[in-house]
Amino acid sequence: MDTVLKNIKLEGDRTIWGVVFLLCLFSVVIVYSAAGISEIFKHIIRLCIGLACMYLVHQFKFKYFSRLGVLGFWVSIILLILVLIWGVNINGASRWLPIAGQQFQPSDIAKLSIFLFTARQLSKQRDFLDDFKGVIWHVLLPILAICILILPANFSTAALVFINGLVLMFIAKINLKYIFGIVGIALFGGLMLYGTAKFIPGMNKVMPRSATWVSRIDGFIIPSENHNLDQGYQSNQGKIAIHNGGIFGVGPGKSVQRYFVYASSSDFIFAIMVEEYGMIIGAFLPILLYMILFFRAVKITTRSESYFGGLIASGLAFSLVFQAMINMAVAVGILPVTGQTLPLISMGGTSILFTCITIGIILSVSRDSSDRRYETA
Repeated sequence: MDTVLKNIKLEGDRTIWGVVFLLCLFSVVIVYSAAGISEIFKHIIRLCIGLACMYLVHQFKFKYFSRLGVLGFWVSIILLILVLIWGVNINGASRWLPIAGQQFQPSDIAKLSIFLFTARQLSKQRDFLDDFKGVIWHVLLPILAICILILPANFSTAALVFINGLVLMFIAKINLKYIFGIVGIALFGGLMLYGTAKFIPGMNKVMPRSATWVSRIDGFIIPSENHNLDQGYQSNQGKIAIHNGGIFGVGPGKSVQRYFVYASSSDFIFAIMVEEYGMIIGAFLPILLYMILFFRAVKITTRSESYFGGLIASGLAFSLVFQAMINMAVAVGILPVTGQTLPLISMGGTSILFTCITIGIILSVSRDSSDRRYETA
């Protein structure tokens, strides 16, 4: 055992490793409070598996993730089609596929795979991206294919994938005129989708979750006093938890709202964090840690000699931090309920695993930028 431990070397950016361990430690404490003893051991095991995967991934040369992105893209297409046909329905959403007695979300695989695939396209097809047709063919169409397959069961994840793709285009210095054009078309499409789901009967047969989307958006615009989880109740309970916490919190394990907030250990864990630890430790500290993670990733990008490596380091870090900000914004009532977890803190299975793999890829780029030994992608 001692020999194994001596051979374990945490390479890459040490600050990122420190941020990860602090967030995981915070996660264990909060999940124990929100979910209880019955769930904490499962959560610790999942975190350990995730950290082990992070370590293994960061040992690979990051150039291999370019090829894995292509494979993952096509595998994701197949899995997303399968989940639409045979997916396990939980809480009205068919997002899970059963395997070996366990369930996983193909959308988590798709989020990472399409990101790597898009970064590869932006890197390999640079000579064809000076015109709008080239951007659509080489970059936008693959992103849309994944988004369309995710959309029926998970609108927020589809939107997140699309936004991450736009951010990658921005980082890759695609003509802003093209990016704004895509954003305008997407906003128009989103309004059309909302209007169709709200006013056309029978839309839920085509999009089973459309009624939930409309309900959440309407509940956000005009908060409801009823106890419908898809409307204002869930968000209101989260805001009560944050109000109870104040500056210093009610104390570890003393949350009252954990009994009233649905998904208090996952989607709304930020509200419980603030209730127990207050704004300073429960809110500002996690935000600071996420900002440090993003800042270090940008530093890695500036040191990387690889165009592909720079794209995935800053882009993947943005995707994690952006998801964290969305989760927090939902908890404080700035955005409607989305179902996005808080990376490295929320309880989950595949979400923890793929978050750790994502950070492992960033650390892999960091190793390259530190010693300059690897080939560019």
